[in-house]
Amino acid sequence: MIAPAEGMGRAAPALGGRAIRSAFWTLIALRVLFWLFAPPNTDEAYYWLWGLHPALSYLDHPPLHAWIQGLVQALLGQSRLALRLPAAATTLGSLWLVACMARRLSGGAPPSLALISAVVLGSPLLLMMTSFAWQDHLLVFFVLLSASLFLEFFAEVAAGGRGATGRLIAAGAALGLAALAKYSAVFLGVGVAAVVLWDGRLRPLLRQGRLWLSALACLAILSPVAAWNAAYGLASFRFRAAVHLSHLAFLPFGAPALIGPTLLFLSPALALAMVAWLGRGTPAPGPYPSVHRRLALAVFAASSTFFLALSFFAWSLYYWNVVAYLLLLAPVASWLAARPRLLAAHLGYGVIAAAAMTVHGVVLPLSALVPGVQDDDSFEIYGWETIARAVREERRPGEVLVADDYRPASHLAWALGSSEVVVLSKRPTEFDFWSRPALCPGDSALLLIDHREPMAPGLADRFARVELDRTISVVRLGVHLKDYQLWRAEGFRG
Repeated sequence: MIAPAEGMGRAAPALGGRAIRSAFWTLIALRVLFWLFAPPNTDEAYYWLWGLHPALSYLDHPPLHAWIQGLVQALLGQSRLALRLPAAATTLGSLWLVACMARRLSGGAPPSLALISAVVLGSPLLLMMTSFAWQDHLLVFFVLLSASLFLEFFAEVAAGGRGATGRLIAAGAALGLAALAKYSAVFLGVGVAAVVLWDGRLRPLLRQGRLWLSALACLAILSPVAAWNAAYGLASFRFRAAVHLSHLAFLPFGAPALIGPTLLFLSPALALAMVAWLGRGTPAPGPYPSVHRRLALAVFAASSTFFLALSFFAWSLYYWNVVAYLLLLAPVASWLAARPRLLAAHLGYGVIAAAAMTVHGVVLPLSALVPGVQDDDSFEIYGWETIARAVREERRPGEVLVADDYRPASHLAWALGSSEVVVLSKRPTEFDFWSRPALCPGDSALLLIDHREPMAPGLADRFARVELDRTISVVRLGVHLKDYQLWRAEGFRG
C-alpha cells in the first residue's frame, strides 16, 4: 500500500506493483532505443555544433549545455550515445530528486522510485524535456536540485532552527547552473523570492547576509552570459526579446493553442492530478510540506501567468512552461498512487505516447502516413547519410559548403562529422558568430537548399553564377518525405 498524499485521507488499493514496474521498464526501454538509434533532431545537431565552438555564451541560449557537449565529444568522440549521455545522466538524477521530495512529503511509506519514475516519464512532455540533448534536461535537473536545497533550508528555518548556510549557498549556485542552462530558470528564482516575502517564518532572512550571498553565488555563475552579451551588444537578450515580443498582436486563439497541446503532452491524467492538488486546502502538518506547497504554487503561478499572458499577443509553445510543473511532480505522484484507475490511465497513455515517439524518431515520422501533411520539422531528421554521400561526391576542391538555413546546415555538419558549413540566411543564428569557416569574396560554393525555402533571388544574387547540380529525394520505407537541392555557385560577391 502506498501512503496517500498530504492530507488526502485513506488511500484506495494501490495499482499492482507488477503493473507499475512493467510500465517503468517499458518506458526506460523505449527511451534507450531512442537514445541509441534515433538520428539527431534539428536542435540536437545544432547544439552539438555549439559544443565544437567554445564560447562564453551563445545567441539562442546560455552556454552550459554546449560546454558539456564539447567536453563529452572531446572525451568520447561523435556518436548518438555520446550526444545523449548527459541527458541520460541528468534523467536519473532528476528522478532521484523527485523521489526524495516525495519521501519528505509522505506521511507514511513513501512512493517507490519505480512509481515516481513511471509517473514522470509517463508524461510525453517530461519524457522529451529530460531525454533530448537539448538545454532542457539540465534545466530540469538543476531546478529540482536547487529547489530541493532551498526547501531543506527553509524547512529548518520554519521549524525554528538556523538552517545550514552551506546548503543555502549551494541552492543559489544550483539556481545559477539552471539559468546557465536556460533562462526560464528565473521562475524558480521568482518563486523563492515570493516565498521568503510570503512566509513570516522566512522573512527575517532578508536581513541576513547569507541570503544575499546565495543570490551572489547565482549571479557569479551567470557572469559568462553577462560578459558575452556585453561584448556583443546584448545580442542574446535582444534575440530572445525578438522571438517573444516582435510582431505583437492580439491573438484570440493564442491561449487555447498553448493550453491544448499542454494538456496533451503533459498527459490529461497528470494535468487533472496537478489541478486537483493545486486546488486543495492546507498541506499536511510540518514545516517541509507547507514550505514546499508555497514554493510549488509560487513557481507555477509565476511561470504559467507569464506564458499565458504572452500567448494572447505572441504564439507560445507548450514546453516553454516546463518549470511550472517540476515541483508538482512529487505530491502529484502520491495523489495518483491513491487513485489506481487514473494512475493506470496515465501510465497507459504514457507508454503509448512513448512508443509513438520512438517509432516517429527511429523508424518513420508518423505524420508521413497522413496524406497531405508536410511536417518538415519531423521529416528533416531523416536521409542525411544519403545527402552527405552526395555532397562528398559533388564537392570540388576549394568549394565552401553553404546552406540556406541553420537546420540543414546542422544536420549536414553532423552527417559529415565536420563543422565546416556556412549559413547564408536572413535570420540571425549562432553560425553568424563563428569566425571559421568563412566565405570570402570570389569563393566558389556548393549550396544545399531545403525545398521548404527554395533558391531565392536574394541568395542567388550573392554569387556571380549559380547552377542546379542535382536534386536529392529523401525516401524512408518507401514513403517520400522531402527533397533537397545541390547548387554549384561561383564568384561570391560578399
